[in-house]
Amino acid sequence: MKTIVKTTLSILLGIILSGGIMVAQGQNQSKEPVRGTRKPVLTQEQRTMLKNDSRKRKELRQAFKATLSQQQKDLLSDPRVMPVDRIKSFRESLTDQQVSMIKADKEQIKAMKEVFRGTLSPEQKIQFRKTAVNKGRMNRSVFERLI
Repeated sequence: MKTIVKTTLSILLGIILSGGIMVAQGQNQSKEPVRGTRKPVLTQEQRTMLKNDSRKRKELRQAFKATLSQQQKDLLSDPRVMPVDRIKSFRESLTDQQVSMIKADKEQIKAMKEVFRGTLSPEQKIQFRKTAVNKGRMNRSVFERLI
């Protein structure tokens, strides 16, 4: 008799606890995203600007790749060489024209970033920073400024 009562009580207790857990999980799963993980809301103009910037970067990359000689391409794809040595030898093989092209491209990309940043509202900037912190993309000093 005692074992039947103990078994019944333990089954009832298990059902009550598992039901409570299921209810609690259902309450935590709301339709809203977790705070700080929403993507920043961009205006249509900003989205267009980002698409144009992306297209321009692809064009710059393709223009640079078109200047590579076959020897430089072989340097980048040689599996016998360690990746660090591969990059080092590739950089040494760049011509002055290619180096100046890389510098000009970097300056142009930097200018595009600055123009885009100029269009952001203060709320969007804060949202971008929070998103970057959540993803671990920012260094500690920027994180400390947010707090």
